[in-house]
Amino acid sequence: MKTLRGLVNRFEFFILMVFLAILFMFYGCATKIRVNMLQPAQYHEASLIKAVAVLPFSGPEGREFAAEVEGVLAGIGIDDKPYFTLVDRAAIDKTISEMQLGHSGMVDQKTAAKIGKLIGAQGIYTGIVTRNNFDNTSYTETRSTCTRYEEKRGKDGKKYRGACISWRRYNVNCARRVANFAVSPRLVEVTTGRILYSRNLSSMTESSGCEDTRPAQSGNELLAGAKESVKRDFRRDIAPFYVTREIKLMDATDGIDSSEAKDKLKRGMEYADKGRMDSACELWGEARNLAPNSHA
Repeated sequence: MKTLRGLVNRFEFFILMVFLAILFMFYGCATKIRVNMLQPAQYHEASLIKAVAVLPFSGPEGREFAAEVEGVLAGIGIDDKPYFTLVDRAAIDKTISEMQLGHSGMVDQKTAAKIGKLIGAQGIYTGIVTRNNFDNTSYTETRSTCTRYEEKRGKDGKKYRGACISWRRYNVNCARRVANFAVSPRLVEVTTGRILYSRNLSSMTESSGCEDTRPAQSGNELLAGAKESVKRDFRRDIAPFYVTREIKLMDATDGIDSSEAKDKLKRGMEYADKGRMDSACELWGEARNLAPNSHA
């Protein structure tokens, strides 16, 4: 509850920052600042489960992708602090081995909850990889090259090459490579056995190339790109994330009677120009309290 309250307080701070920025917005030439704002997770309930474990996923190379999911969770930080606490992989493998579950299949909700209680997790991530492949399609493209040029002679009598008067057309072999990756992760709450998060995530990447130009990307490269896209979507689903917004600020003091409020507004703008939005917002808040009836 304490952690949740802290998250709410941080979110309220960003809302205040945006409110104050809008309060000082102006339609003419104005200072522009870029503000990082914390956005809530797409699946709020999933973001509240902090102590988690990732079980092996089923499907083609599911175990390997489960390790990548674990890496995503471990890499999430808010205010330079880890957002999730992950159960040690050795403890998970030991428990799975003792329960004789194997490492290649997705467990049901009841079993996932049981494992979670044994290893001290609040939530268990499981899933199934449904697509993990690439396909090649061959085709040809037509090229042309000049086989004969017009011969010309200049005023000085020297010969030089003119326009092309004979062309040869030929075909080159090309390839189009398409990679598809799809996975269905889910989060089981240990205490209730409820599924708090379940979604089908997929991505497709492609590349084309010919033998006389740059070749198509390899299937593994394309699959890696597709997986990265899926992991980005997953990360935004299950944890808060930062977005950057550009905001215009006004520096007009019309309607502000208090000289102290004007000074705080000016000093706040100076901090904003330097990217010190924490100090700027503090000064603007003080200015607002000194001149609450000002439209500025």
